Amino acid sequence: MAKGLQKSDEEVTKAEYQGEQVTLNKPRRIKGGNKKFEVFVQSGGKIKRVAFGDPNMEIRRDDPKARANFRARHNCDSKKDKTTAGYWSCRMWEGGTSVSQLTKTNIEGQILKADDEQRLVYGWASVVTEKGEPVVDRQGDVIEPETLVKAVNNFMENIRVGKEMHKGDQIGAVIHSMPVTKEIGESLGIQSDREGWVVAFKVYDDDVWARVKSGELAAFSIGGRAIKESYDA
Repeated sequence: MAKGLQKSDEEVTKAEYQGEQVTLNKPRRIKGGNKKFEVFVQSGGKIKRVAFGDPNMEIRRDDPKARANFRARHNCDSKKDKTTAGYWSCRMWEGGTSVSQLTKTNIEGQILKADDEQRLVYGWASVVTEKGEPVVDRQGDVIEPETLVKAVNNFMENIRVGKEMHKGDQIGAVIHSMPVTKEIGESLGIQSDREGWVVAFKVYDDDVWARVKSGELAAFSIGGRAIKESYDA
């Protein structure tokens, strides 16, 4: 297992829009109004709000025929511009994920708290279950809580080194590590809807810390080797 900091991607990029901290490229439902969803995107040097979707229309994306008809009518294969409502409407009608998954805010990997004085960043380095359900990570894998605990303990005992994007020299280290499972949480009186790995990462490198503060490096990244097995939900 390896640990480090990574650049922002569609799941974790934060920005300010009219005084509000928003997550870019992450649709969310609108309460009221003549549109169903909104999403914030980078457009040149500015942040743009894109509203889309008919609030009176059901998204029947689980119906292959309805999904194919919608995507054909709207020429979805040609929709590439993230600053348009058409692009995001088509995203909602893609197969493979649910609307709730697309609109769900995923905190895995996000830097949730930063301590300027001590150059520490805190967050969930990995989330393996949420509300009792297994979480599929960005590589399409599901990790058992017990497997994660063993990997975390081995990492903290033998490595603890952090790099930028898993490359180059050491730029920091994990100095606080807490594997959170249902069993561990119950024994300590900790209640959480999630199981996973909570960390505090200390940044030594001046340039890297400046990029953390600017938001360029906004997430944790872990990597490692494992033996994959088939999983049946």
